[in-house]
Amino acid sequence: MDTKHLHEQLKQLQLEIDEQAMEGKSRAKLHALVDDIDRELGSGPDLVLEDSGLQERVEEMISSFEVDHPTVSGILKDIMVKLASIGV
Repeated sequence: MDTKHLHEQLKQLQLEIDEQAMEGKSRAKLHALVDDIDRELGSGPDLVLEDSGLQERVEEMISSFEVDHPTVSGILKDIMVKLASIGV
């Protein structure tokens, strides 16, 4: 699978996070997750993650944002499916 679409979704998620009214801790956790996914895909900083647990973290974020931020949750669901399809 081409990761280009996944990178575009990550950018869309970043924009959505910045536009949403949410507490700073939640915003920071989402930005950290996006950064970790970027690193895992090889597009972020050179840090290589070992056993990142990305799928579990994405699932946790989906659950915590589903009610108050359904757009963020929807983007995260799509990202999770794409990550699983490329084996991340």
